[in-house]
Amino acid sequence: MWRRLLDVGGEGTGIGGSMDAAVGGDRFWEMFKGRAVVVSQLPVGHSRALAAAASAMAGRDGASLRTKAEYKALYDLLLAQVPPAPAVKLRLLDEAGRPTAAAYAIKDYIGASLGKPEFFGADMYMFHFTGFRPGRGVLTEPVRPACGARVDVWTTDPADRQRIPSPGGGGVLFSTQAFTLKNSGNRTLRAPKPSWRIILDAAGHDNRLAGMTRINLKAMYNDPSQMREALAWRLFGIASIPAPRHTYAKLAFDATYRGLFSVIEQVDKKFLRDHFGENHRGNLYKTGCRDIGCASLAYRTGPGGDDSGSQYFIPGSAERTYRLQTNKNNPEASTYDDLACFIRTINGIGLRGGEERFDTDAFRESVDDIMNVNAFLRWAAVNMLLGSWDNYYATPSNYYLYNSGRRGAAEDFVGSPYFHFIPWDYDNCLGIDYSGTQWQYADIVDWPGKVNRHIPKIPLVRNVLRNHDYRQYYLDYMEHMLDTEFNPTAIAAQIGPRAEDGLWHRVRQAAYLESDTPDGRPFTGRRYSNDEVYQSGCRQRELRHGKKTIEGIVHYVRMRHDSARAQLNRQRRTMPRAADGFLRVVDRPARAA
Repeated sequence: MWRRLLDVGGEGTGIGGSMDAAVGGDRFWEMFKGRAVVVSQLPVGHSRALAAAASAMAGRDGASLRTKAEYKALYDLLLAQVPPAPAVKLRLLDEAGRPTAAAYAIKDYIGASLGKPEFFGADMYMFHFTGFRPGRGVLTEPVRPACGARVDVWTTDPADRQRIPSPGGGGVLFSTQAFTLKNSGNRTLRAPKPSWRIILDAAGHDNRLAGMTRINLKAMYNDPSQMREALAWRLFGIASIPAPRHTYAKLAFDATYRGLFSVIEQVDKKFLRDHFGENHRGNLYKTGCRDIGCASLAYRTGPGGDDSGSQYFIPGSAERTYRLQTNKNNPEASTYDDLACFIRTINGIGLRGGEERFDTDAFRESVDDIMNVNAFLRWAAVNMLLGSWDNYYATPSNYYLYNSGRRGAAEDFVGSPYFHFIPWDYDNCLGIDYSGTQWQYADIVDWPGKVNRHIPKIPLVRNVLRNHDYRQYYLDYMEHMLDTEFNPTAIAAQIGPRAEDGLWHRVRQAAYLESDTPDGRPFTGRRYSNDEVYQSGCRQRELRHGKKTIEGIVHYVRMRHDSARAQLNRQRRTMPRAADGFLRVVDRPARAA
């Protein structure tokens, strides 16, 4: 509803189309739940005055409206404006079908409201903690700060030369004392500059930052350019893959600046609702290398040929390879039988023949029936180009699987599973390697190949690429990306070393503030000096750091692009291009039969 309200007074359906003529208090709250109305973004006048008054009535600071109490107060104020006396519902249309003053005010509030899309659309934030000193130890478990500690969040100019800039005219966007903190990461958990996860107390809907209860601040410890994850998540967004969004933030504890961080969207229930709508109550699995090894999706059997869900975890294990994140207390949904069904299918269990069974209609139809395989193949094409290895490619871990169930049968996700692949953790890509592997020359079809010395068992990739139709789609999409987004010109334009709208402009000042000298060791614990950040991020030069060599991003892209193009040309001798181009794809769960 709130999206259609944006059309007030303009073209399209607008307020006078199929809109309700009035809204009640509960509906009004639903329109804004999970969003913050930034008062300073409202036009000066009636709408701003009412918003400020509503915030004051709810005992808040007036910078933004985000609590249920504030929206109730705002609704009551709007209702009181309806002549001749307060009505039961807020009228949006008058008797002639024209928008009322309340409708125009609501349009203003929607235009000044901040949800997830707007949050991640901003260039830079300031996360400022006061009354909490994390110390030198690693916080492996969430820690609740002492009474009085708080975190304030506001937008800031990436070019601001202050380590802790003031909120400015936009004011504080979000402030809370109800939170816990922990350090996050696997290989970088104990790094001198750690990553952080902010966990907001989940009581009610008031304590949310743009609808979120988990905020990930990644230190980008391995990335001297400070831009690799930003580039990767943008490509996944273009590929219409259900993937986290990204922006940047400065971080400080009291007067101590902790540096530049990536803000990464958490894959959680809110993420599922945003991406899968009514199919948001399914099973979400997060993968790692834990109780039964790494998350290769290899087929497993037990005594008597048992291949049920019980083969994919060890009872009582605290850390599971496939860790169920949702429905953990639902005995019917937490059996892992849906995961076992998925793994049987992608491994061709029950189909006749050897490896040739994967290149059959029967295999393709069975996989289509249980997985959004086209989205997975688009991920595979982009991931292969990125040279990102710390995921299903080589580890294999660091990804999510989500069983949404079928469209129109969301409650039957256990009996009729339908899976989606969700990527995670992209700081190790675009030329970062620690094993001596030249990912820019990796075989685009034979994923383990000669370049990847780990030779992992990754049946989801290997088996689907044995199928002609799937391989065709994968190669066509890879060629599309090479033609459009993954080439030196396109990537250099995103970095924009001399442009004010490029990534380098967004990161350079906040990164430089981590050290007082070009070559000195950053006081934040960052691995790379300011000069190394400049050489890698702006000049795009190869960086030698100890025994490791890190390619400049554009140079890596040039090598990967040329190698992939040459391999594609060889593939085209037997598999000509089938698709002339790809429009932006919107994938949804398959419809129930």
